Amino acid sequence: MDGFMKNLLSRDRHVLKYTLLSFSVIIASYLMYLFLNEDTIIKLGKEDGLFEYLTALSFLVTSVLFFIIYLRRKRIVHLLFALVFFFGMGEEVSWGQRIFNYKSPGYFKENNLQDEFNLHNLKIFDSQKGGGQYKSGLSRFFAMNFLYKLFWLMYGVILPVICLLLPIVKRITDRIDLPVPPFILGAAFLFNWIAAKAIFTAVILDRTSHYYYAGIEISEFCSAFVFVCLVTSFLLTGMTAKRKMA
Repeated sequence: MDGFMKNLLSRDRHVLKYTLLSFSVIIASYLMYLFLNEDTIIKLGKEDGLFEYLTALSFLVTSVLFFIIYLRRKRIVHLLFALVFFFGMGEEVSWGQRIFNYKSPGYFKENNLQDEFNLHNLKIFDSQKGGGQYKSGLSRFFAMNFLYKLFWLMYGVILPVICLLLPIVKRITDRIDLPVPPFILGAAFLFNWIAAKAIFTAVILDRTSHYYYAGIEISEFCSAFVFVCLVTSFLLTGMTAKRKMA
């Protein structure tokens, strides 16, 4: 058990530094609910607001850093991660639609709940079914928001534990060169989720208000920022060590 906990809680200085940075940014983001008024938070968390662009920037930085790893190691898994986060960046800002002011194609006008050029607001992928009503039953498992949460939970929290418990899984990740997050840093995803739930429960009562949607934008930024810290730690620790050994 002592050995398991030692491996679970990394002592690498880069991992510890970026873990501290992740937790600090998350705490600072939610502390705004204690120190800023409702109108200010709504302004910061609105569509095309500060936090939405910070989320897009975080996804873009993560994509670029994974692409750098791909250029160094030439493994397809790193290119896939780069493409996934580039997709996330594009979706976050509707592929620059409001920036460059172009119209949505006909299909998106008919099937996108916000009439925007993106996939996550299509009726099948949106977490709502229109009129501010959230989906229930099986349909909610197809929502992009749910799939994103499932992604960070599986990759950032569950995979590190499985790799420690099942050596065969660790051998598979090593074989395909899949970078496994340090659990202590991946735990920042859970911390962000718990902090968001606490804010939504204690401070925000109306789930249809702009105040609530601002909290969602803040939560998305925090999780995106953790990914930035993860891929940066990969560049500075394990991935660099693997490259030298190759």
